Amino acid sequence: MELSYLSSKPSLWRALTLKMPEKSRWRQSLLVFAHVLFWACYISLPLLLMHNPAPTDNTKLPTLNTNNLPDQYFYPVFFAINFLSILLFYANTELLMPRFLSKKKGLVYALGVMMVLMAALLINYYFRFWIVGTPPRTFVTLTTFYLFMSVIGISTCYRLLTDYQRDQRLQTEREKIRLQAELSFLRSQISPHFMFNLMNSLAALARKKSDLLEPMIIKMSDLLRYMLYDSDEMQVPLDKEINYLKSYVDLQKLRFGNHVKVEMEVETPTNGITLEPMLLIPFVENAFKHGTGYLRSPFIQISLKTEGKKLFFVVKNCFNPESKETKDSNSGIGLANVRRRLELMYEENHTLRVHTEKDLFITELTIDLK
Repeated sequence: MELSYLSSKPSLWRALTLKMPEKSRWRQSLLVFAHVLFWACYISLPLLLMHNPAPTDNTKLPTLNTNNLPDQYFYPVFFAINFLSILLFYANTELLMPRFLSKKKGLVYALGVMMVLMAALLINYYFRFWIVGTPPRTFVTLTTFYLFMSVIGISTCYRLLTDYQRDQRLQTEREKIRLQAELSFLRSQISPHFMFNLMNSLAALARKKSDLLEPMIIKMSDLLRYMLYDSDEMQVPLDKEINYLKSYVDLQKLRFGNHVKVEMEVETPTNGITLEPMLLIPFVENAFKHGTGYLRSPFIQISLKTEGKKLFFVVKNCFNPESKETKDSNSGIGLANVRRRLELMYEENHTLRVHTEKDLFITELTIDLK
């Protein structure tokens, strides 16, 4: 297992020195406060536990005075040992682990730990020598050695855990950014694909020199306004998406006239419901593209309703099962696009069923919009 999640830059040092956004600055300030609180408790708790509230003269400190020091020297040595413990902790988490362990230099890291441990023991020895005035009887007591080793072990676990959590958070953020980029790309594909279909409709009317060309262009401007100003939002009100669908259906009615029977039924209170923009239109586009060809009685049925936060959308169009339609390279872009967008935006909260029944092509979409 790689230790790539160990950052090469010290985490706590970065929290104290680097400029960052307001939210990150608040999080790092909380981290610094947690460290200060931990060390305050770490130092004060043993003193509180050994304190005897009973008023006695010449109270000894046997539980912590493992160096057999006179009472007047105990507190300086006690705080010196704790200060060295703090230095050991951050020397390991902010220096040794990022620079050696993260680069798979395990032997160098082990030597580094031994060196800082020996340096701490030497400092402790000479501090006791200096403050008492006589050489200590032993170079180091077992209690002090075990204390320093425990600090190194705890600091190693702490750094591994925090870097693992940071790695998971960064991985989640990277995945989110990747999905947003993919979603933006899929959205960018919708507009030219939609415009291509609309231009084909305008071209058909232009060839016929139809009087419907002008109102169709006006209707088309309403659709373009939605595409330009609303479709960039992550979510749009459902009523806007419905109006967009109605405008598109009206546009196609102008094009086909009485040749295609179109029924659209909407049963939904749209207040407070939002939806991914331009998510439903590819299904309607597909129905008009493949359900209005050389058919005896072409018709299209569109149904949209909501129950609570659930949206039910059904599109039906007739087709000729025996027809072998020639598809170009752009065929199916809309449906493939919307399938992927549904996977990205709604994951397990949607079902899409596309099937045929005799001469009907049916698309049924259910989305839980909670």
